[in-house]
Amino acid sequence: MFLSKFLDPKNDFCFRKIFGTEKNKDILVHFLNDVLKCEGNEKIIEVTFLPTIQDPDIAAYRKSIVDVLCKDQHGNQFIVEMQVSKHPGFEKRAQFYAAKAYSQQRIEEDEKHKKLAS
Repeated sequence: MFLSKFLDPKNDFCFRKIFGTEKNKDILVHFLNDVLKCEGNEKIIEVTFLPTIQDPDIAAYRKSIVDVLCKDQHGNQFIVEMQVSKHPGFEKRAQFYAAKAYSQQRIEEDEKHKKLAS
C-alpha cells in the first residue's frame, strides 16, 4: 500500500485542519478573499470561528454539521464546505445550511438590540 507524505485536503478531517483551525486562520482568509474576489474595503482581514454544529430550533429535528463556519470583521458569516462527489440533495442541504446560519445571525442581532434597549 502506497502512503503519501501529503494529506488530501478533500478528506473532511484534513480539510477542517487546513481551513478550520486558529493556527491556519490566514489560509482561510486568503482562500475566502481569492474565491469571493474581495478587494479594498470588502477584503476579509480577520475571521472568527463559530461552532460547526448547528442545533435545530425544534428538538425533533436533526442538527446540522458544517465543515467550517466563521464570520469576518464585518459580521458576515461564511460556511466553507468540501464536496468532492455529486450527492443527491446537496443543493437543498446547502440552502438549509445557509438559511440556518442566516437565521442564527438574525437571532444574535435581535438579542444585541434587546440588550441595548434595556
